[in-house]
Amino acid sequence: MIFDIHYTTTYDYAGAVTDNTNAVRVRPAANGSQQTTGFELQVTPSARLFEHRDYFGTWVHEFDVVRPHERLSIAVTARVATTAPVSAPDPAWSALDGAYAERAAEFLMAHEAARPHPTLTELERLARCDTPLATTLRLSELIPDTFEYRRGVTYVGSTVADLIDGGAGVCQDFVHIALALLRRLGVAARYCSGYLFATDGDTDESIEVETHAWLEVLLPDGSGEGTWVGVDPTNRGLTGERHVKIGHGRWYSDVPPVKGIYRGPGGGTLTARVTMTRLG
Repeated sequence: MIFDIHYTTTYDYAGAVTDNTNAVRVRPAANGSQQTTGFELQVTPSARLFEHRDYFGTWVHEFDVVRPHERLSIAVTARVATTAPVSAPDPAWSALDGAYAERAAEFLMAHEAARPHPTLTELERLARCDTPLATTLRLSELIPDTFEYRRGVTYVGSTVADLIDGGAGVCQDFVHIALALLRRLGVAARYCSGYLFATDGDTDESIEVETHAWLEVLLPDGSGEGTWVGVDPTNRGLTGERHVKIGHGRWYSDVPPVKGIYRGPGGGTLTARVTMTRLG
């Protein structure tokens, strides 16, 4: 599939701000099932952009706006071509051996927002299946069966305990609890950010979407490296051509779309809009 993506974020501050420093992660990734054939990032007020890849390979664009301003606008256009991911390997639990644990150590770390909780113990028991892949797929059903998808219950800094106590959350929360459970079971898993073209409509259809989150698990495939397999617990299954990945990390705080600081009054409003158009 081919998608045109238009992403705009606007900050209207409560007054004039200065020394506005930001790191933006909005450029779609390039991998075996996805290629970015066009990308443009514009910042208003204009600023010099510096780009690099972070530790995990995600594109980062950094900029500073020194002079006073009351509004900051970040506008992105991208064209992305996706293909169906490769078939997921289905190794035995015994394949998650010492070499696997060493290779994937940073994605086996205890989740930063997870603390021991009786519900986690029960979900871990219910999720365990005959293989790591089957367990992952079981979790992609178990999580939305257990928790309601509802905005406004959690926020960007919420913990896994917040999701459990509130009984509801959004895609970020579903991914965080999946990461916590899979890592408890010894399955390496990482947080992914991006977009989802959430319709089965025809080409040339434009829809408004929100930034989306899912996870990838590392499954041994006999190569010595393993295969990262995308799983979307919000939508109950493996990821596909309609998922456009931006980047990944250990958890959300490694891949926020925009992160910055400034000098000036607090408060203000944030407006974000993403439009995806399927071209083919």
